[in-house]
Amino acid sequence: MTVERSSANSFRLASIGPNRLVRLLGDWRRGEGALHDELANQLRDLIRTRAMSSGTRLPSERALSTALGLSRNSVTKALDLLRGDGLLSSRRGDGTYVTASSQPRTMRGEHRLRSFMPDEGPDRIDLRSAALPGLPMVADQLNMLDGSRTRELVASHGYLPSGLPELRAAIAEYYSNLGLPTEPGHILVTSGAQQALRLAAESFVTPRSTVIVEEPSFRGAIESLKALGVRLVGVASGADGVDVEELALAISRESPSLVVLQSTVHNPTGSVLDGFRRSRVAALAARHGVPVIDDATLADTIIDGERRPIPLGSGGDLIVTVGSVSKSFWGGLRLGWLRANPDLVSELAEVKGAMDLGTSLVAQILASQLLPEIERARDERLMMLSENRRIALDALAEHLPEWTPQIPRGGGSLWIQLPSAGATAFTQRAERGGVRLMPGSTFSVMDRLDDHVRLSYAGAPELTVRGIELLAQVWAG
Repeated sequence: MTVERSSANSFRLASIGPNRLVRLLGDWRRGEGALHDELANQLRDLIRTRAMSSGTRLPSERALSTALGLSRNSVTKALDLLRGDGLLSSRRGDGTYVTASSQPRTMRGEHRLRSFMPDEGPDRIDLRSAALPGLPMVADQLNMLDGSRTRELVASHGYLPSGLPELRAAIAEYYSNLGLPTEPGHILVTSGAQQALRLAAESFVTPRSTVIVEEPSFRGAIESLKALGVRLVGVASGADGVDVEELALAISRESPSLVVLQSTVHNPTGSVLDGFRRSRVAALAARHGVPVIDDATLADTIIDGERRPIPLGSGGDLIVTVGSVSKSFWGGLRLGWLRANPDLVSELAEVKGAMDLGTSLVAQILASQLLPEIERARDERLMMLSENRRIALDALAEHLPEWTPQIPRGGGSLWIQLPSAGATAFTQRAERGGVRLMPGSTFSVMDRLDDHVRLSYAGAPELTVRGIELLAQVWAG
């Protein structure tokens, strides 16, 4: 049904692509009613919670049905229900628009964090999250916390925006041992790597600034940067890391305010930049005077090749390095940091202090005792990840030989090219078949890469194998 009325968006305020809309819909099918009713209910929720603002133009019914893996008739029925409620408006030849909400009040995440939410489908195997289980040494160190130091800190006010002195010293030693001389004044402790990236990015950009990121890139970085109102430009990144030639052209053409990279174990590809490419990236930053944020949170999960590459930050003060204990030891500590010029660290410490007054001191005490054990942690990660990767690759070769995985040099996931586009629709069907995984468009700046999926092997190997077997059944169907 098409309602003949004036355009719902005379000013063309916004449009949303089919893959992004599918990510916003999330796990919309609950098995409680007809497909079109369930789809309409979830779309209604997006509109009423203002995740889609008034004037947003929806994708065509054909494109949305393809992305959802549904019949066009089901999509048409769902949209007709919302048109009848006055939530959508359509004009022949003009499209379908949201008509009943104002500007978004909150930013809704696109798929990335839903694997950490309580599981409402216990029969489904979740291959979305590449978060690693904590190492046993974390519990051991927790049981051996220094009581006298804890009592000393408890007797103080407990607010240290820059971070606990002994942890800043431990992080400085961590980088010095990697070949990047570092003092505690170079380090700002944060509540996770995401906060570190956001703080650093805010210091370099203003709304509508141009920021260059890799394509694909970590969804958390994309969402954080979009929240700052910047314009994102993607540069290809593959098995060898960012395409340095394309990066050089993009910097010359775009004059960006910032470049955001992942030099050491890229998410989702698992690539690691070699020494030559690192030096070229550093030279580009120096020549053009453009700051670079290097998200190296996965640096301690290298499986193949040089396990301790010299950090990209050795290329000069324009490079800010982001790190974390989440992948090295345990995500539950919620503790990260950035390494930068001491003057910038001092500025950002003031900003951070105004936000949260400092990061949990108990977590910082524990992290300061764990970091000297980083070599043992790297060895334990290597043993687990190399075996899990082998099992996952063998299962894919057996059950889905037409899929083409990129062999990651580190991390806990596979970046896989499908024989054709349609990953978003396939992941919808896979969910109905009992398996959850990430479509490639989740990691795209421009909502592309729909011929890829990311599949995690960070969990129990038997579940990974069973998940791949189920994916093969869905694929064959």
